[in-house]
Amino acid sequence: MRVKEHVPLAEHTTFRIGGPVTLFVTAETIKEVKEAYELAHSRGLDAYPLGQGSNVLAGDASITKAVITLAANAITYLPGGTDEEVYVHAEGGVSWDALVSDVVAQGLWGIENLAGIPGTVGAAPVQNIGAYGVEVQDSVVQVNAYDPIGKVYVQFEKKECGFAYRDSRFKQEPRYFITGVTFALSKVPNPRLSYKDIEARREAGSKLGTSADIAREIRDIRSYKFPTLSEFGTAGSFFKNPVITPEHYGELHAAYPELPGFESAAGIKIPLAWILDHVLQLRGFVLGPVSLFQTQPLVMVAEQGAHAHDVNALAELVSTRVHDATNIFIEREVQSLV
Repeated sequence: MRVKEHVPLAEHTTFRIGGPVTLFVTAETIKEVKEAYELAHSRGLDAYPLGQGSNVLAGDASITKAVITLAANAITYLPGGTDEEVYVHAEGGVSWDALVSDVVAQGLWGIENLAGIPGTVGAAPVQNIGAYGVEVQDSVVQVNAYDPIGKVYVQFEKKECGFAYRDSRFKQEPRYFITGVTFALSKVPNPRLSYKDIEARREAGSKLGTSADIAREIRDIRSYKFPTLSEFGTAGSFFKNPVITPEHYGELHAAYPELPGFESAAGIKIPLAWILDHVLQLRGFVLGPVSLFQTQPLVMVAEQGAHAHDVNALAELVSTRVHDATNIFIEREVQSLV
């Protein structure tokens, strides 16, 4: 276990923003996660699990917590529930995109549409990450975690995880530290190509016959639509796409006939980027050292030296303008750490 004091979180978040945290603890093994929590408790500190910091906006002031991260990164292949399945267990410290690369190299199907998403396997179920018609919950079989209240390691079957759109039990009950996830992936090809960006690549002649082909094309699409982390501070999509009632959607569609809408169990999900671009003309909007990304206005980017209060100012402005124009209250996807 590695322990450092007063570490700037700007060094450990993709926004490159954040003041010093009292303790920064790296658990080298899953066993050391319990030891890390015991250390935090002995210092009178609340613990905060952190993956690669790709979905976090840390505050500017000193943060009186123990941030705990997991370095364990083994990937294990196991017999699946059927002859057509393979179970893949990944420890929480595995880079998410590294897992995607590993499984598509094995010719497996199920998470290739999630290629290129930053973060760790341990963080993926918390947010129920999703992209291009796929969510991580689609493949999850079991989640392993440490429960610091009971001081025990626990496991959750998929039905116990409370998955929803960009939500889960682990987001609602943040005490759990995810140490590993088991996925059910398919040996049988199951390409999901319905999203227009992927369909456009297929029509242009891109090879999409394998899961590795699809992962490669999606990474290329993301490289255009999302900022490069070496150039910008960002946490990716800052807001959730709103889900509204069919009646509300009907009213907006009457005003904006080209407004897309997608039916879901909770209502009609609409792409917030479309509203930001076509209704509010906020694509590329700049406020001080932060802006909405030119090719994807759902993404907020920060220049070197930006602070959390700069990001919050732009987020509040966007929220207000969206509500004033559409009567929609939008929610942040990015989590705050203060």
